[in-house]
Amino acid sequence: MRVRCEEGELVHRLFLGTGPGGHVALDTDGIAALAEAVEQAVAGPARALVIASEGPEFCAGMDLAAALRTPSAQMREAMQRFASCLELLASAKLATIAVVTGAASGGGVGLAAACDLVVAAPGATFALPELRYGLVPAVIFPALEARIGARRTRRLALTGELVTAAQAEPWGLVDAVADDPDKALRGLLRSLLRARPQAVATLKRITGPAGQGGVAQTAADLEDPELRAALAALLAEGQAPPWFVSLKGQE
Repeated sequence: MRVRCEEGELVHRLFLGTGPGGHVALDTDGIAALAEAVEQAVAGPARALVIASEGPEFCAGMDLAAALRTPSAQMREAMQRFASCLELLASAKLATIAVVTGAASGGGVGLAAACDLVVAAPGATFALPELRYGLVPAVIFPALEARIGARRTRRLALTGELVTAAQAEPWGLVDAVADDPDKALRGLLRSLLRARPQAVATLKRITGPAGQGGVAQTAADLEDPELRAALAALLAEGQAPPWFVSLKGQE
């Protein structure tokens, strides 16, 4: 995943772009670039941070193929960095807004959820497919639970279902569904820029950060030999993992 920055006096914008694999996926370099960009925005004078994508895909979550090639210690460090990034988005003194115009999956859902506000196009979708790959989306649970509660977070993780923007809005995963997300974003920014910056910072502090959690669990999952072998076979040959089963007569 690539990250392009547009620094403004009032609004700092980050645009997520496709990496070597053709997807907006979280590899170690992409996580580092994202974290550095967020840290830079928070340290600057801007009063709002907007995270969007350059293309139709918002963020596909973890790059599994890259994760299998990455040494365990390096992956653990990257996940810790991602968890810290989510926490910073939730606790930073400036307002943070995600603009989702396409698919958000796994860590991409967590990235959006960690922001203060989420604007989505009608075609945006959200899914947590990690359990199908033998993983648990533990790193993003705090951000999701803060937005939609534990039961809905559990449901999304257990089912892996694809949730539309219209479905996500009443849950609180999305704050506004708009045919013109840029216009909706401008409206939000106009409101936010009328708020006293110190008051925004205080509000975010007293309502609490997303918090960290799950790094150790996800790191341990990725170090499991059985899981690594199953993922390697799935990615290389399309071979279904051993935990994939079908109900007889309902395949």
